[in-house]
Amino acid sequence: IDLGDGNLFQQREEVNYALDGSEVHVLLQFSVLPGHERDWSLVQVGLTDITARKKAEIYLEFLGTHDVVTKLYNRAFYVDELNRIERKGIRPVTVIVADLNGLKAINDQWGHAVGDSLLRRAGEVLGKVIEKPACAARIGGDEFALLLPGSDAQDGMLVMTEINRLVELNNQFYSGVSLSLSLGAATSAFAERLEDVIRRADAAMYESKRDFYSTPSEDRRQGLPHAQSMAR
Repeated sequence: IDLGDGNLFQQREEVNYALDGSEVHVLLQFSVLPGHERDWSLVQVGLTDITARKKAEIYLEFLGTHDVVTKLYNRAFYVDELNRIERKGIRPVTVIVADLNGLKAINDQWGHAVGDSLLRRAGEVLGKVIEKPACAARIGGDEFALLLPGSDAQDGMLVMTEINRLVELNNQFYSGVSLSLSLGAATSAFAERLEDVIRRADAAMYESKRDFYSTPSEDRRQGLPHAQSMAR
């Protein structure tokens, strides 16, 4: 069609596949040589492998919306998603706020490599527990948020229960420092703004965190259930 429209020089990106099935991104350059414009009987075709460049572009795009350590969405994406949900008027919406317990003390005692390992494990758990259109994001150093559009309070409780189950499994798989999350959730009331829902979820999380730290440290090491609270 392009040739018929007189576009005798074309340049576009295409995807080919290697024998092992992997994608090979190529820059295709197609040109009808002078004197052959009427019948296109002599053309020149050039293919340039741009796979490395495309991988770099995809990674940079990933960095724009994701946290490098946890592979969850970052705060910028989280804010954009909040605005999108608010703008579209999607209700109900349940917000779950999670905080990684003891991260500062772990960084101070064991080093940031151990702390980063715990953050990655938290990302594994929270990324596993949700499916689109829900999303999980790291919104601060040790703080995470899950947005569950179209989910009510019961759905939120089920997700928190699943988070705690996956945390227990995670701690069985990894040796060393245990992963522990304090959770709080809130579900939008009629015509309630999401910023107020988040504020209630945040308060519920801090209530759970107080309960966690009021538990004797020896009991915490023995693996008491992770704190969680649902805002009313």
